[in-house]
Amino acid sequence: MKKSIYTKLSMRERQILDVILNKKEATVLEVLNNIPNPPSYSAVRALINIMEKKGYIKHRKVGSKYVYS
Repeated sequence: MKKSIYTKLSMRERQILDVILNKKEATVLEVLNNIPNPPSYSAVRALINIMEKKGYIKHRKVGSKYVYS
């Protein structure tokens, strides 16, 4: 990932992106369980949706879950 894009992210967005990149893909719950002092599930989901709209991550549906990469 380009460093210039990474520096545009908030601290929490960087933490989320780090989890997804380290795991190759992750659900919201996996992200929530792997960031320090996590906010609520809803807050993580909202941030992930914002990051997806910005084009930093994408998702695929597996059963009833969304998996982000």
